[in-house]
Amino acid sequence: MKIPILMYHSISDGNHPLSVSLNNFEKQMKFMSNSGYKSINLSDLNNVYNEHEKKYFIITFDDGYEDIYINALPILKKYSYKSVCFFVPEFIGKYNIWDENKKDFIKLNLMNIDQIKSWCNEGMSAGSHTSSHKNLNKINYDEKLNQILGPKKFFFENLSLNINS
Repeated sequence: MKIPILMYHSISDGNHPLSVSLNNFEKQMKFMSNSGYKSINLSDLNNVYNEHEKKYFIITFDDGYEDIYINALPILKKYSYKSVCFFVPEFIGKYNIWDENKKDFIKLNLMNIDQIKSWCNEGMSAGSHTSSHKNLNKINYDEKLNQILGPKKFFFENLSLNINS
């Protein structure tokens, strides 16, 4: 069974190159709904793998931008869709600091801890990006472990969440 994964960063009418406009996001969710797709979380994959008669897809958001909470969440709720957002714990409540040295830098705020709690309370999932958005290809093994395992510890200690993705 093939399960499409739609991956987003930002849902905004701003001019960030990684942003999808609210109108386009709404159209995409409406298309999936009209096409008979039901969203699932990554943790649901084993439960639906043999259900060939149904259409499933996964929605992911990278980095935890605040506009996902403000703009995407109401649309997801409208269609009763689930999604997972991969957060960068060291920058929760801050902004995309990792992009500051880019020529075309546009500052985007990140969700704060209360927004993440609300996100999860609305039936959405939290996932781990890395601790500080470092490029794993450019760091040593021990630092990779810290970047990967640190967020799991953070989410368990601060939000009582077991992160599996």
